[in-house]
Amino acid sequence: MEGSSASRRPGTAPLERVAALNRFEAIDSAGLLGIESEEPFDRLTRLAATILDAPVAFVTLINGTRCYWKSYAGAVAKAPTGRQTPLEGSLFREMINTGQPVVMSDATRDSRAQDDFLVRTAGLVAWAAFPVHHPNGQIVGAFGAADTRPRSWTQRDHVLLQTLAQAVSGEISLRYTAATATALARTLQESLLPPEIPSLPGLQVSARYRPAGEGAEVLGDFYDVFHTGRTSLGIVLGDVAGKGVEAAKVTALAHYTIRAAASHTHDPAAILNQLNTALLTQHPDSERFLTAAYLAVHENRRGRTVTVCSAGHTPVLLRRRDRTVTTVGAHGLVLGVFEDPELTTTRLRIRPGDTLLLYTDGVTEARRGHDQFGDDRLRALLTTTDAPSAEALTATIETAVLAHTGGPPQDDIAILAIHLPTRA
Repeated sequence: MEGSSASRRPGTAPLERVAALNRFEAIDSAGLLGIESEEPFDRLTRLAATILDAPVAFVTLINGTRCYWKSYAGAVAKAPTGRQTPLEGSLFREMINTGQPVVMSDATRDSRAQDDFLVRTAGLVAWAAFPVHHPNGQIVGAFGAADTRPRSWTQRDHVLLQTLAQAVSGEISLRYTAATATALARTLQESLLPPEIPSLPGLQVSARYRPAGEGAEVLGDFYDVFHTGRTSLGIVLGDVAGKGVEAAKVTALAHYTIRAAASHTHDPAAILNQLNTALLTQHPDSERFLTAAYLAVHENRRGRTVTVCSAGHTPVLLRRRDRTVTTVGAHGLVLGVFEDPELTTTRLRIRPGDTLLLYTDGVTEARRGHDQFGDDRLRALLTTTDAPSAEALTATIETAVLAHTGGPPQDDIAILAIHLPTRA
Protein backbone atom coordinates (compact mmCIF):
# COMPACT_ATOMS: atom_id res chain seq x y z
CA MET A 1 0.00 0.00 0.00
CA GLU A 2 1.30 3.46 -0.91
CA GLY A 3 2.15 5.85 1.88
CA SER A 4 0.58 9.23 2.20
CA SER A 5 2.13 12.22 0.45
CA ALA A 6 3.31 13.48 3.85
CA SER A 7 5.58 10.45 4.27
CA ARG A 8 7.57 11.17 1.09
CA ARG A 9 9.77 13.99 -0.04
CA PRO A 10 7.44 16.82 -1.16
CA GLY A 11 6.63 16.76 -4.85
CA THR A 12 7.66 13.13 -5.32
CA ALA A 13 5.12 10.85 -7.04
CA PRO A 14 5.19 7.05 -6.92
CA LEU A 15 7.60 5.76 -9.56
CA GLU A 16 4.98 3.61 -11.26
CA ARG A 17 2.65 6.56 -11.79
CA VAL A 18 5.33 8.77 -13.30
CA ALA A 19 6.74 5.91 -15.37
CA ALA A 20 3.23 5.30 -16.73
CA LEU A 21 3.42 8.70 -18.39
CA ASN A 22 5.98 7.25 -20.79
CA ARG A 23 3.08 5.26 -22.23
CA PHE A 24 1.50 8.56 -23.27
CA GLU A 25 4.57 9.31 -25.35
CA ALA A 26 4.53 5.81 -26.82
CA ILE A 27 0.88 6.01 -27.88
CA ASP A 28 0.83 9.66 -28.92
CA SER A 29 -0.67 8.93 -32.34
CA ALA A 30 -2.45 12.29 -32.21
CA GLY A 31 0.91 14.11 -32.20
CA LEU A 32 0.15 16.19 -29.11
CA LEU A 33 3.49 16.02 -27.36
CA GLY A 34 5.70 18.87 -28.45
CA ILE A 35 6.09 22.59 -28.12
CA GLU A 36 4.00 23.70 -31.09
CA SER A 37 1.20 26.04 -30.09
CA GLU A 38 -2.28 25.08 -31.32
CA GLU A 39 -5.33 27.34 -31.52
CA PRO A 40 -7.84 25.00 -29.78
CA PHE A 41 -5.66 25.16 -26.65
CA ASP A 42 -4.69 28.80 -27.09
CA ARG A 43 -8.35 29.87 -27.08
CA LEU A 44 -8.87 28.24 -23.69
CA THR A 45 -5.79 29.76 -22.07
CA ARG A 46 -6.67 33.23 -23.38
CA LEU A 47 -10.17 32.81 -21.98
CA ALA A 48 -8.87 31.78 -18.56
CA ALA A 49 -6.33 34.60 -18.39
CA THR A 50 -8.99 37.16 -19.30
CA ILE A 51 -11.72 35.98 -16.93
CA LEU A 52 -9.37 35.39 -13.99
CA ASP A 53 -7.29 38.52 -14.67
CA ALA A 54 -4.25 36.28 -14.21
CA PRO A 55 -0.78 37.03 -15.59
CA VAL A 56 -0.47 33.46 -16.93
CA ALA A 57 -2.84 30.65 -17.96
CA PHE A 58 -1.42 27.44 -19.36
CA VAL A 59 -1.88 23.97 -20.82
CA THR A 60 0.93 21.53 -20.10
CA LEU A 61 1.25 18.00 -21.42
CA ILE A 62 3.52 15.64 -19.55
CA ASN A 63 5.49 12.50 -20.26
CA GLY A 64 7.72 10.64 -17.83
CA THR A 65 10.43 13.33 -17.68
CA ARG A 66 9.28 16.62 -19.21
CA CYS A 67 6.45 19.14 -19.08
CA TYR A 68 5.55 20.52 -22.51
CA TRP A 69 3.95 23.96 -22.34
CA LYS A 70 1.51 23.38 -25.14
CA SER A 71 -0.10 26.76 -24.66
CA TYR A 72 0.22 29.70 -22.34
CA ALA A 73 -1.40 33.10 -22.38
CA GLY A 74 0.27 36.09 -20.78
CA ALA A 75 3.89 36.90 -20.10
CA VAL A 76 6.41 35.01 -18.00
CA ALA A 77 9.40 36.90 -16.60
CA LYS A 78 11.68 34.02 -17.55
CA ALA A 79 9.91 31.73 -19.98
CA PRO A 80 11.06 28.09 -20.05
CA THR A 81 13.69 27.33 -22.67
CA GLY A 82 12.06 25.61 -25.63
CA ARG A 83 8.75 25.76 -23.74
CA GLN A 84 9.78 22.73 -21.73
CA THR A 85 10.51 22.23 -18.05
CA PRO A 86 11.62 19.17 -16.09
CA LEU A 87 8.93 17.09 -14.43
CA GLU A 88 11.31 16.27 -11.58
CA GLY A 89 10.59 18.61 -8.67
CA SER A 90 7.63 20.26 -10.37
CA LEU A 91 4.23 20.96 -8.88
CA PHE A 92 2.74 18.61 -11.44
CA ARG A 93 4.29 15.58 -9.75
CA GLU A 94 2.12 16.36 -6.74
CA MET A 95 -0.92 16.37 -9.01
CA ILE A 96 0.08 13.02 -10.55
CA ASN A 97 0.70 11.63 -7.06
CA THR A 98 -2.70 12.54 -5.63
CA GLY A 99 -4.84 12.77 -8.74
CA GLN A 100 -6.12 16.07 -7.35
CA PRO A 101 -5.69 19.72 -8.38
CA VAL A 102 -2.69 21.60 -7.01
CA VAL A 103 -3.83 24.95 -5.59
CA MET A 104 -1.41 27.25 -3.75
CA SER A 105 -1.93 30.80 -2.62
CA ASP A 106 1.82 31.36 -2.08
CA ALA A 107 4.17 28.69 -3.40
CA THR A 108 7.17 30.32 -1.72
CA ARG A 109 5.68 29.26 1.60
CA ASP A 110 4.66 25.76 0.50
CA SER A 111 7.13 22.88 0.87
CA ARG A 112 5.60 21.11 -2.15
CA ALA A 113 6.96 23.82 -4.44
CA GLN A 114 10.50 24.19 -3.10
CA ASP A 115 12.05 22.55 -6.18
CA ASP A 116 9.65 23.80 -8.85
CA PHE A 117 11.54 25.38 -11.75
CA LEU A 118 9.06 28.18 -12.46
CA VAL A 119 8.52 29.08 -8.83
CA ARG A 120 12.28 29.51 -8.44
CA THR A 121 13.08 31.20 -11.77
CA ALA A 122 9.95 32.90 -13.14
CA GLY A 123 8.49 34.37 -9.95
CA LEU A 124 5.14 32.60 -10.27
CA VAL A 125 3.99 32.16 -6.69
CA ALA A 126 0.22 31.57 -6.79
CA TRP A 127 -0.85 28.39 -8.62
CA ALA A 128 -4.10 26.63 -9.48
CA ALA A 129 -3.60 23.61 -11.73
CA PHE A 130 -6.26 21.01 -12.60
CA PRO A 131 -5.62 17.57 -14.14
CA VAL A 132 -5.99 16.91 -17.85
CA HIS A 133 -6.82 13.30 -18.70
CA HIS A 134 -6.09 10.93 -21.54
CA PRO A 135 -9.14 8.98 -22.84
CA ASN A 136 -7.91 5.99 -20.79
CA GLY A 137 -8.22 8.06 -17.59
CA GLN A 138 -4.51 8.64 -17.09
CA ILE A 139 -3.42 12.15 -16.06
CA VAL A 140 -1.30 13.47 -18.93
CA GLY A 141 -1.22 17.18 -18.27
CA ALA A 142 -2.64 20.19 -16.48
CA PHE A 143 -4.70 23.27 -17.16
CA GLY A 144 -4.35 26.19 -14.83
CA ALA A 145 -3.35 29.72 -14.02
CA ALA A 146 -0.55 31.39 -12.08
CA ASP A 147 0.06 34.78 -10.54
CA THR A 148 3.21 36.66 -9.65
CA ARG A 149 1.70 37.71 -6.32
CA PRO A 150 0.10 35.69 -3.53
CA ARG A 151 -3.53 35.09 -4.35
CA SER A 152 -6.50 33.35 -2.78
CA TRP A 153 -8.22 31.32 -5.48
CA THR A 154 -12.00 31.49 -5.14
CA GLN A 155 -14.52 28.71 -5.63
CA ARG A 156 -15.54 30.44 -8.85
CA ASP A 157 -11.90 30.26 -10.02
CA HIS A 158 -11.85 26.54 -9.22
CA VAL A 159 -15.02 25.86 -11.20
CA LEU A 160 -13.78 27.78 -14.23
CA LEU A 161 -10.38 26.09 -14.30
CA GLN A 162 -11.84 22.63 -13.78
CA THR A 163 -14.33 23.21 -16.60
CA LEU A 164 -11.60 24.36 -18.98
CA ALA A 165 -9.38 21.42 -17.95
CA GLN A 166 -12.24 19.13 -18.93
CA ALA A 167 -12.46 20.95 -22.27
CA VAL A 168 -8.76 20.24 -22.86
CA SER A 169 -9.33 16.59 -21.97
CA GLY A 170 -12.20 16.54 -24.45
CA GLU A 171 -10.01 17.97 -27.21
CA ILE A 172 -7.39 15.32 -26.53
CA SER A 173 -10.08 12.63 -26.58
CA LEU A 174 -11.32 13.87 -29.95
CA ARG A 175 -7.79 13.80 -31.35
CA TYR A 176 -7.24 10.23 -30.21
CA THR A 177 -10.67 9.10 -31.36
CA ALA A 178 -10.00 10.55 -34.81
CA ALA A 179 -6.48 9.09 -34.91
CA THR A 180 -7.74 5.66 -33.83
CA ALA A 181 -10.60 5.70 -36.33
CA THR A 182 -8.24 6.76 -39.11
CA ALA A 183 -5.77 4.02 -38.24
CA LEU A 184 -8.54 1.41 -38.19
CA ALA A 185 -9.97 2.62 -41.48
CA ARG A 186 -6.53 2.68 -43.12
CA THR A 187 -5.91 -0.86 -41.87
CA LEU A 188 -9.27 -1.94 -43.29
CA GLN A 189 -8.59 -0.21 -46.59
CA GLU A 190 -5.14 -1.73 -46.98
CA SER A 191 -6.38 -5.16 -45.93
CA LEU A 192 -8.64 -5.11 -48.98
CA LEU A 193 -5.70 -4.70 -51.37
CA PRO A 194 -4.55 -8.10 -52.64
CA PRO A 195 -1.24 -9.11 -51.02
CA GLU A 196 -0.20 -10.78 -54.28
CA ILE A 197 -1.24 -10.11 -57.84
CA PRO A 198 -2.37 -13.28 -59.60
CA SER A 199 -1.70 -13.62 -63.31
CA LEU A 200 -2.16 -15.87 -66.30
CA PRO A 201 0.78 -17.60 -67.96
CA GLY A 202 2.54 -15.16 -70.24
CA LEU A 203 0.46 -12.18 -69.04
CA GLN A 204 1.95 -9.54 -66.74
CA VAL A 205 -0.18 -7.66 -64.21
CA SER A 206 1.25 -4.92 -61.97
CA ALA A 207 -0.46 -2.58 -59.49
CA ARG A 208 0.78 0.33 -57.40
CA TYR A 209 -1.00 2.19 -54.63
CA ARG A 210 0.24 5.39 -53.00
CA PRO A 211 -1.89 6.95 -50.22
CA ALA A 212 -2.32 10.71 -50.12
CA GLY A 213 -0.03 12.88 -48.00
CA GLU A 214 1.65 10.91 -45.23
CA GLY A 215 -0.99 8.20 -45.43
CA ALA A 216 -2.89 9.44 -42.38
CA GLU A 217 -6.07 10.38 -44.15
CA VAL A 218 -8.22 7.56 -45.50
CA LEU A 219 -9.53 8.10 -49.00
CA GLY A 220 -11.24 5.62 -51.28
CA ASP A 221 -8.99 4.27 -54.05
CA PHE A 222 -9.00 0.49 -54.37
CA TYR A 223 -8.12 -2.29 -56.78
CA ASP A 224 -8.43 -6.06 -56.91
CA VAL A 225 -7.18 -8.86 -59.15
CA PHE A 226 -8.51 -12.39 -58.76
CA HIS A 227 -9.01 -15.62 -60.69
CA THR A 228 -12.52 -16.17 -62.02
CA GLY A 229 -11.54 -19.44 -63.68
CA ARG A 230 -8.50 -21.48 -64.61
CA THR A 231 -7.73 -19.24 -67.59
CA SER A 232 -9.50 -16.02 -66.63
CA LEU A 233 -9.04 -13.02 -64.33
CA GLY A 234 -11.30 -10.38 -62.86
CA ILE A 235 -9.63 -6.97 -62.51
CA VAL A 236 -11.22 -3.90 -60.95
CA LEU A 237 -9.95 -0.47 -60.04
CA GLY A 238 -12.16 2.14 -58.41
CA ASP A 239 -12.45 5.33 -56.41
CA VAL A 240 -14.95 5.94 -53.60
CA ALA A 241 -16.10 9.52 -53.05
CA GLY A 242 -15.29 10.97 -49.64
CA LYS A 243 -12.82 9.91 -47.01
CA GLY A 244 -12.52 8.40 -43.55
CA VAL A 245 -14.27 5.42 -42.02
CA GLU A 246 -17.35 5.69 -44.26
CA ALA A 247 -15.21 5.58 -47.40
CA ALA A 248 -13.39 2.52 -46.05
CA LYS A 249 -16.75 0.80 -45.36
CA VAL A 250 -17.94 1.46 -48.91
CA THR A 251 -14.62 0.16 -50.24
CA ALA A 252 -15.14 -3.05 -48.26
CA LEU A 253 -18.69 -3.39 -49.61
CA ALA A 254 -17.43 -2.92 -53.18
CA HIS A 255 -14.62 -5.44 -52.71
CA TYR A 256 -16.81 -8.25 -51.44
CA THR A 257 -19.78 -7.54 -53.71
CA ILE A 258 -17.62 -7.61 -56.84
CA ARG A 259 -15.97 -10.88 -55.87
CA ALA A 260 -19.32 -12.46 -55.03
CA ALA A 261 -20.90 -11.26 -58.29
CA ALA A 262 -17.89 -12.47 -60.33
CA SER A 263 -18.40 -15.97 -58.96
CA HIS A 264 -21.74 -16.12 -60.83
CA THR A 265 -21.06 -14.18 -64.03
CA HIS A 266 -18.11 -13.04 -66.14
CA ASP A 267 -20.04 -10.08 -67.59
CA PRO A 268 -18.43 -6.85 -66.31
CA ALA A 269 -21.62 -4.81 -66.73
CA ALA A 270 -23.66 -7.35 -64.75
CA ILE A 271 -21.04 -7.35 -61.99
CA LEU A 272 -20.98 -3.55 -61.68
CA ASN A 273 -24.78 -3.41 -61.84
CA GLN A 274 -24.92 -5.75 -58.85
CA LEU A 275 -22.55 -3.43 -56.99
CA ASN A 276 -24.78 -0.49 -57.88
CA THR A 277 -27.78 -2.31 -56.42
CA ALA A 278 -25.86 -3.13 -53.24
CA LEU A 279 -24.86 0.51 -52.79
CA LEU A 280 -28.43 1.72 -53.24
CA THR A 281 -29.98 -0.88 -50.92
CA GLN A 282 -27.36 -1.32 -48.20
CA HIS A 283 -26.46 2.37 -47.86
CA PRO A 284 -29.67 4.13 -48.98
CA ASP A 285 -29.00 7.26 -46.92
CA SER A 286 -25.29 7.46 -47.69
CA GLU A 287 -23.87 10.13 -49.93
CA ARG A 288 -21.05 7.78 -50.85
CA PHE A 289 -20.77 6.81 -54.49
CA LEU A 290 -17.94 5.37 -56.49
CA THR A 291 -16.47 5.07 -59.95
CA ALA A 292 -14.98 1.82 -61.18
CA ALA A 293 -13.59 0.07 -64.22
CA TYR A 294 -13.89 -3.71 -64.43
CA LEU A 295 -11.97 -5.92 -66.87
CA ALA A 296 -12.65 -9.59 -67.53
CA VAL A 297 -9.57 -11.24 -69.02
CA HIS A 298 -9.95 -14.60 -70.76
CA GLU A 299 -7.45 -16.87 -72.46
CA ASN A 300 -8.40 -19.45 -75.06
CA ARG A 301 -6.85 -21.18 -78.08
CA ARG A 302 -7.36 -18.08 -80.23
CA GLY A 303 -5.59 -15.73 -77.81
CA ARG A 304 -6.51 -13.38 -75.02
CA THR A 305 -9.63 -11.24 -74.93
CA VAL A 306 -10.52 -8.46 -72.51
CA THR A 307 -14.05 -7.24 -71.84
CA VAL A 308 -14.17 -3.74 -70.36
CA CYS A 309 -16.89 -1.86 -68.50
CA SER A 310 -16.48 1.62 -67.02
CA ALA A 311 -18.82 3.19 -64.48
CA GLY A 312 -17.99 6.89 -64.44
CA HIS A 313 -14.29 6.12 -64.13
CA THR A 314 -11.22 7.60 -65.77
CA PRO A 315 -10.68 6.11 -69.26
CA VAL A 316 -9.05 2.73 -69.70
CA LEU A 317 -6.07 3.28 -71.99
CA LEU A 318 -4.78 0.79 -74.55
CA ARG A 319 -1.22 1.11 -75.80
CA ARG A 320 -0.55 -1.03 -78.84
CA ARG A 321 2.84 -2.44 -79.69
CA ASP A 322 3.51 0.53 -82.01
CA ARG A 323 2.90 2.85 -78.98
CA THR A 324 -0.32 4.33 -80.29
CA VAL A 325 -2.64 5.09 -77.36
CA THR A 326 -6.44 4.94 -77.49
CA THR A 327 -9.26 4.84 -74.94
CA VAL A 328 -11.31 1.70 -74.47
CA GLY A 329 -14.96 1.37 -73.52
CA ALA A 330 -18.00 3.60 -73.13
CA HIS A 331 -18.26 5.92 -70.15
CA GLY A 332 -21.18 4.82 -67.93
CA LEU A 333 -22.52 6.62 -64.88
CA VAL A 334 -21.16 6.50 -61.34
CA LEU A 335 -22.41 3.74 -59.04
CA GLY A 336 -24.61 4.31 -55.99
CA VAL A 337 -26.65 7.22 -57.39
CA PHE A 338 -28.88 6.03 -60.25
CA GLU A 339 -30.97 2.90 -60.46
CA ASP A 340 -29.72 2.43 -64.02
CA PRO A 341 -26.06 3.49 -64.42
CA GLU A 342 -26.26 2.84 -68.19
CA LEU A 343 -23.36 0.41 -68.33
CA THR A 344 -22.11 -1.20 -71.53
CA THR A 345 -19.23 -3.53 -72.33
CA THR A 346 -16.50 -3.40 -74.92
CA ARG A 347 -14.59 -6.46 -76.05
CA LEU A 348 -11.13 -6.41 -77.57
CA ARG A 349 -8.32 -8.81 -78.33
CA ILE A 350 -4.89 -7.99 -76.95
CA ARG A 351 -1.87 -8.93 -78.99
CA PRO A 352 1.80 -9.36 -78.05
CA GLY A 353 3.28 -5.99 -77.08
CA ASP A 354 -0.08 -4.49 -76.04
CA THR A 355 -0.69 -2.87 -72.65
CA LEU A 356 -3.88 -1.85 -70.86
CA LEU A 357 -3.66 0.87 -68.19
CA LEU A 358 -6.15 1.62 -65.40
CA TYR A 359 -5.65 4.50 -62.97
CA THR A 360 -7.53 6.76 -60.58
CA ASP A 361 -7.84 10.53 -60.86
CA GLY A 362 -5.05 10.89 -58.30
CA VAL A 363 -2.77 10.42 -61.33
CA THR A 364 -4.19 12.94 -63.79
CA GLU A 365 -5.30 15.47 -61.13
CA ALA A 366 -1.96 15.47 -59.32
CA ARG A 367 -0.82 19.07 -59.36
CA ARG A 368 2.00 21.46 -58.70
CA GLY A 369 0.29 24.74 -57.94
CA HIS A 370 -2.44 25.02 -60.56
CA ASP A 371 -0.68 22.78 -63.08
CA GLN A 372 -2.25 19.31 -63.22
CA PHE A 373 -0.38 16.27 -64.46
CA GLY A 374 -3.29 15.78 -66.84
CA ASP A 375 -4.37 13.35 -69.53
CA ASP A 376 -1.99 14.73 -72.15
CA ARG A 377 1.11 14.15 -70.00
CA LEU A 378 -0.02 10.62 -69.20
CA ARG A 379 -0.59 9.73 -72.83
CA ALA A 380 2.67 11.34 -73.88
CA LEU A 381 4.45 9.27 -71.24
CA LEU A 382 2.83 6.08 -72.57
CA THR A 383 3.93 6.82 -76.12
CA THR A 384 7.55 7.60 -75.21
CA THR A 385 8.51 5.33 -72.31
CA ASP A 386 10.69 2.31 -72.96
CA ALA A 387 9.34 0.50 -69.89
CA PRO A 388 9.64 -3.17 -70.94
CA SER A 389 7.14 -4.68 -68.47
CA ALA A 390 3.94 -3.96 -66.57
CA GLU A 391 5.95 -3.48 -63.37
CA ALA A 392 8.32 -1.02 -65.03
CA LEU A 393 5.42 0.93 -66.53
CA THR A 394 3.53 1.40 -63.25
CA ALA A 395 6.78 2.44 -61.55
CA THR A 396 7.53 4.93 -64.33
CA ILE A 397 4.08 6.52 -64.06
CA GLU A 398 4.24 6.76 -60.27
CA THR A 399 7.70 8.35 -60.42
CA ALA A 400 6.57 10.88 -63.02
CA VAL A 401 3.49 11.87 -61.02
CA LEU A 402 5.47 12.34 -57.79
CA ALA A 403 8.13 14.33 -59.65
CA HIS A 404 5.41 16.57 -61.01
CA THR A 405 3.88 17.28 -57.59
CA GLY A 406 7.27 17.79 -55.97
CA GLY A 407 5.98 16.24 -52.74
CA PRO A 408 3.43 13.83 -51.29
CA PRO A 409 0.30 13.50 -53.45
CA GLN A 410 -2.86 15.26 -52.33
CA ASP A 411 -5.05 12.37 -53.45
CA ASP A 412 -4.56 8.62 -53.38
CA ILE A 413 -2.87 7.17 -56.46
CA ALA A 414 -3.75 3.74 -57.82
CA ILE A 415 -2.24 2.43 -61.06
CA LEU A 416 -2.73 -0.97 -62.67
CA ALA A 417 -1.18 -2.26 -65.91
CA ILE A 418 -1.79 -5.44 -67.91
CA HIS A 419 0.90 -6.25 -70.45
CA LEU A 420 1.26 -9.08 -72.94
CA PRO A 421 4.97 -9.38 -73.72
CA THR A 422 6.15 -9.76 -77.28
CA ARG A 423 6.81 -13.39 -78.06
CA ALA A 424 10.17 -14.32 -79.46
